[in-house]
Amino acid sequence: MAIRKGGRNPEKRNIALSAINQFFVEAGMTVSDASMVLSLYLRALGGSNFLIGLLPSLRFFGWLVPQFVIAGTLERKRRMMPTIRLLEAVRFTSLFAVAGLTLAWADSRPRLLISVFLVLYMATRVAAGCSAVGRTEIMGHIVPPDKRSSLISLRMFAGGVAGFLSGFIVSALLDPNLIDFPQNYAILIGLAGLCFGIAVLILGFVDEPEREPKCDGLSLFDQLRAGPGVIRKDKRFRRYLFVRLGATGFQIASPFYILYATEVLGAPDLIAGAYISIRTASRVLSTLGWGRYCERHGGMRSMRYGLALGGLALTIVTCFPFLANAFWSQGIPTYAAWLFGIAFVVEGMALAAQQVGSNSYLYQVAPDDQIPTYFGLANTVMGPFYFLPALAGALLGIVGYQAIFASAAVFLFGGSAMTFVPSSQTKKKG
Repeated sequence: MAIRKGGRNPEKRNIALSAINQFFVEAGMTVSDASMVLSLYLRALGGSNFLIGLLPSLRFFGWLVPQFVIAGTLERKRRMMPTIRLLEAVRFTSLFAVAGLTLAWADSRPRLLISVFLVLYMATRVAAGCSAVGRTEIMGHIVPPDKRSSLISLRMFAGGVAGFLSGFIVSALLDPNLIDFPQNYAILIGLAGLCFGIAVLILGFVDEPEREPKCDGLSLFDQLRAGPGVIRKDKRFRRYLFVRLGATGFQIASPFYILYATEVLGAPDLIAGAYISIRTASRVLSTLGWGRYCERHGGMRSMRYGLALGGLALTIVTCFPFLANAFWSQGIPTYAAWLFGIAFVVEGMALAAQQVGSNSYLYQVAPDDQIPTYFGLANTVMGPFYFLPALAGALLGIVGYQAIFASAAVFLFGGSAMTFVPSSQTKKKG
């Protein structure tokens, strides 16, 4: 049970700081977006389809898997911020190192740069994943439980504004008429590090509720051994995991959108920024509405429609070349790449619904004194499935883009169907 401290009614101040924190986190994520910016970065360095598919795998596997391991440690702490500061320092210093090495080695040692980049990128994801457990705990107790959906949607709105604006920065820096390679990617990656540094600085001003630590918390071995029991006993949590498995369809397809646009539709690299802004604008405009919908109808129903919309976006992408051949038999015009942006409008709405619903539902399911454990366990269980994009990259040259996109759509529609599986509605007590 959290013990609030500080001045009178600090909730409004905490909520504002939380939104500002998320603004800079999302700005950092956008200017170093794995599915857009870093995919093009690796391609410019000579990276293969497999390595490009590996990016989202490292992004999510590195972020998800350590969370359950560190959850038990964090549950024994009164405050999360000291650990968060240390972990976030690893993240932004690693990005600064990549930016510097890009300037030094991109032209002369691209293969070595790719290897070092992948190692440091994995370090940033592990640090961010462990930090996320502590940040989730803080966010879960700065407002009453019935206001958590609103807090989540507000943070997503602030992050969405940052993502939308950052998309224009990406477009400008990837315009070869303004700045050349490798300076453009070095600036983007360095800017990401700066944003993450500012974000953790802002978070440090939040009046973190002091919690009663679990002095008899589980050891690492006991923590890992207890995981299957939680999954077996909690039907709602088990259903949530199956739905989350379907949501991996977003990641299976994500690194190949921009490659399809640039290598098949002939779009310039700078269109990545436009796609980011389109997707983010769609997510921003729908986030607050999904937050209200989630409060009225629950997180599971929000995830249902989010995954279905994601499947619809991928259906559009899968059918795009067939429509292109029907309407443009003489060749694909240059504006086709902009029409391709329709898929990002739908995907933005889908991501907003899925993210708001996922976080809200897990807060609802998890006992109040086991929030880090539930979030960490869910993310750790999902971690290995995020290597599917790497497998998709390895198969891309054999099966083609459309088969990858269609397979991802099947995952999303399957996850949406799993939300109809009934389960108990009684929240467990911690």
